[in-house]
Parts: sequence; structure tokens; C-alpha cells
Amino acid sequence: MYKSFFGRNKQVSFTCPEDYYKLLGFLAKSDGSVSLTWENNEDQGAWGSEGRVCFHTRMLPSAGCLRFTAGNGSIYKRVNCNAFVEHLCRYHNFVQGKYQNISAIRKTIPAQYLTDFEQGLRS
Repeated sequence: MYKSFFGRNKQVSFTCPEDYYKLLGFLAKSDGSVSLTWENNEDQGAWGSEGRVCFHTRMLPSAGCLRFTAGNGSIYKRVNCNAFVEHLCRYHNFVQGKYQNISAIRKTIPAQYLTDFEQGLRS
């Protein structure tokens, strides 16, 4: 389900549906380069939980416009956006962690965008 942007500050945005589905393919690769997390920061005195897309490699996606923040440890960069992480899980069968069920995610992709999704998987 395509949306052109996510987050109050548009931390994740797209100029077209093709870029959205390419990014979904990139995030679904399950090669350990990307992980989805939901951090319960309120347990440490912060305002609330934070949905994050963590990139464990310098090979970053070219699809979409992502507002990256610095990583730490094994995380090279990350995108903090509750709305996007929630959307991925709710509408596209993504789960927390580094490994995704590509078949389950592929079933959520409209037929006209499967080529874009597959291109993202290969990137």
C-alpha cells in the first residue's frame, strides 16, 4: 500500500510508487544488511518507543528519500520513523529483526510493481 511519505518530518518519502516498492525489496533482502527494531526508549526515560530501520552496511538504498541518523556499534546508519516501521509490519508482513519472509512480503506487492520489488531485492 503505497504512501508518498511517512513521519511528521517526512523521514521517509517517495516521488513515485516504483521507488517505494524498490525500497521494500531492498529492506526484504534478509542478508543481514538491514534490520527493523522497535526500541522501548520510554524504559530509559525518553518520550516513547522508536521504530527504526537499521543499516548494517555502507551499501544504502538508492530508492526513496531517507533521513538517516548516525548509527552505533554494528549499525552504520538508521532511519527513525515509527509510522514507516509500523506500516511495513501492518501492510507488508515485515517483522522485527534482520530476516524477513520474502514470500509473505511479495504477496502484498501489487502485480504492476513486482518488477520494482524484485529490482530492490537484487540491489
